[in-house]
Amino acid sequence: MKRNVLFRNQLEKVSPAVKREMDWSCAIIDKIDMILKRDGISQRELARRIGCNETQITRWTKGFPNFTLSSLAKLSEALDESLINI
Repeated sequence: MKRNVLFRNQLEKVSPAVKREMDWSCAIIDKIDMILKRDGISQRELARRIGCNETQITRWTKGFPNFTLSSLAKLSEALDESLINI
């Protein structure tokens, strides 16, 4: 319980821009996860498609990655679906 209070206190100190970045990262991760499950694609297969190791995919899906436009483009191509819309 004390950890939740500490976490919330720290979260209140985060700038709106950082909160927005975290929201966007979570949304992208959720979309990747949904596509993988929907299409029956493993993280290993996704890694093969974009030319990286499975550990990188795990890091992206388990944390708050700082995606580059290049990585988002590769992921979108590998999944055959746009991950961001502008």
